[in-house]
Amino acid sequence: MTPRQYSMEHRAAQAARTRERILDAALACYRERGIGATSLQAVARRAEVSAATVLNHFGSAEELARVVVVQLAETLQVPDDSDWHETGRAPRVRRLVGEMFAFYDRSTPWFEIFRAELDVDPVLREGEAAFWKAIQDLYRRVFGDALNDPHVRGAVFGLTHPATVTALRESGLTPESGADLIAGTLIRTLDQWEGQQP
Repeated sequence: MTPRQYSMEHRAAQAARTRERILDAALACYRERGIGATSLQAVARRAEVSAATVLNHFGSAEELARVVVVQLAETLQVPDDSDWHETGRAPRVRRLVGEMFAFYDRSTPWFEIFRAELDVDPVLREGEAAFWKAIQDLYRRVFGDALNDPHVRGAVFGLTHPATVTALRESGLTPESGADLIAGTLIRTLDQWEGQQP
């Protein structure tokens, strides 16, 4: 390896480490204060870099927040059926409800942090819109045409809503037992719907 090549690789590795430090610092600041109350200077101080370095890596505070929100969604593992092996409606419904309940359980602390900003922060609005689009697409793949029926759609989205998970938890059920209860209810609802189809 030539000295020039080593130097370029070293600089690239150093830049990658600096970028990760900035992302970690931003995430910590957002956890403490929320996005809106976090300045670039606060992130820079926590990452032990200059504000100009933060801008050099991300271009703006908004873009930094966008990257953090995307990474956070990946870390929280938004449910996705691309690697599910279940076939048939009942196993897929059980998997979906279990995945959604587990997701809501692990994402609740972040939702509590960002709740006040959801209506005002454009990055959080984008992230929430992308999340609900992905979830609607997933539900469409699992529930199919049954979602065209307003009663089935209401049952599906109502019974798998975060507020339902919270209510079940407050009643003493674990996310797993709550998911079993709701999945069974939805499977019976779908069976009834199917029996009513011409």
